[in-house]
Amino acid sequence: MVHFDYNDGNYSIDFDNGQITVYDFDNSCFSFYMFDLASLWTNGFGWIQFEPDPIKRRKFMEDYFKIALDGYRSETEIDENMLNKLPVFINTNIMENIVDTFEVMKNSENDPECDEELMYLIKCLEDDIPYMGFFSDIYSCDTPFEFEVRSV
Repeated sequence: MVHFDYNDGNYSIDFDNGQITVYDFDNSCFSFYMFDLASLWTNGFGWIQFEPDPIKRRKFMEDYFKIALDGYRSETEIDENMLNKLPVFINTNIMENIVDTFEVMKNSENDPECDEELMYLIKCLEDDIPYMGFFSDIYSCDTPFEFEVRSV
């Protein structure tokens, strides 16, 4: 069982004793633990998204993910071979978010429309740009995760 929406908005930390409380389990499902870790990664960039230096962004994300992974491993075993597939699981999370976005549009009876953020995610998938382009030239710290709008 994985949370499937594990991000900074769905847990709190008691800084007196280090205890973490996780909540909001409405997306929980049976799947690979890597989905939780990919979700943590994709939601963690918010702490450093405006940093112009990609080397600093990468270092921060490595440190952030190591801390998150150490905490996760204190409760659950994660095979190193699975960790090597983190970019695949990040892309899978992106695809799930894209599908969810279109489903919400359909259910609200709005015409499907891609904004700059959705186009950015689609572009990363189309061009096989790993880690949501966060370490690539496509990324702009001035307009994070935005790309030109086009028809889909």
